[in-house]
Amino acid sequence: MSKPRDIELFLSAYAGQRSNPSSKNNYLFYKNEIPCQPDGLRYEEWMKAYEKDFIELEMNHGYIQWFFPIRERGVNPLSQPLEPYEIEQMKDDPIISERLLRSYKMMLLFYGIELKDDRLSLSSNYKERLRNLQDHSHNLLRITRIIKHLSEFPKLQSHAANLVLFFVAIHSEGLLNFQQGSMRGNSLDQWWSNCFRNQEERQNIRNIVMNRGEFGEKIWGFKEYGKWFDDRNAKT
Repeated sequence: MSKPRDIELFLSAYAGQRSNPSSKNNYLFYKNEIPCQPDGLRYEEWMKAYEKDFIELEMNHGYIQWFFPIRERGVNPLSQPLEPYEIEQMKDDPIISERLLRSYKMMLLFYGIELKDDRLSLSSNYKERLRNLQDHSHNLLRITRIIKHLSEFPKLQSHAANLVLFFVAIHSEGLLNFQQGSMRGNSLDQWWSNCFRNQEERQNIRNIVMNRGEFGEKIWGFKEYGKWFDDRNAKT
C-alpha cells in the first residue's frame, strides 16, 4: 500500500523544504508572548478559557494549528508552519515542554482518553467523547496532525506510538470501529501507523495495526496494550 504524499514528506523529514528565518510565531506563542489568531488569546489565556470546553474544542477550527504546529501549512492562514530552529528552541525549554504536554492532555480528554505516568486509559466520559469522534470525522485529520507534532519533539515522540496503539485497542474492544477500508480505518492504516521515522518502530506498529482483526474481536485489546506498554518501558 503506497503512503500518502504528506506522509512521504513527513518521513523524509521534509527534505528540500526551505526554512523561513523570520517565522517564529509558534515559539513565541508557546512562550506566552503572542496570541494565537484569530482568537486573539495568549496560551495561558486560551487554556484558562477553553481547556475543558469540549464544545469550543469541537467547533473552533483555528486553534489546532497553533497548539500542534507541524512543518506543513494548515487550514488556518493566520498560523505558520513549524520551523526546525523553533523545534530546537522549544524542545529544551522546560516551561514550553510542560505546555506542549498540557496541550496534548487537553486533546486526549476531548477524545475520552487520560494520560497518567505515560500510560493511556479511558476517561470517565469516554462513551460521549468517542461518539463525538465517530460523528465528526474532521477529528481524524486533527489526530494525524497531533501524531506528526508529537514526533517532532524528542520528549513527546514516545507518545505517538502509545496513542496509535491505544486506538487499536479501542477498536479491538468494540468501542470505536477502525475497520479497514472505512474512513477511520484508512486514517489508522495509511496515516497514523506510518507516522514513525524510525523504520523498525514503524514496522512494529504497522504489524500490530494490520493484524488488529475485526471490530470487537479483542485480538489486540487493552490487555495487549498494557503488555506492550510494560514491555516498552522495561527496555528504556
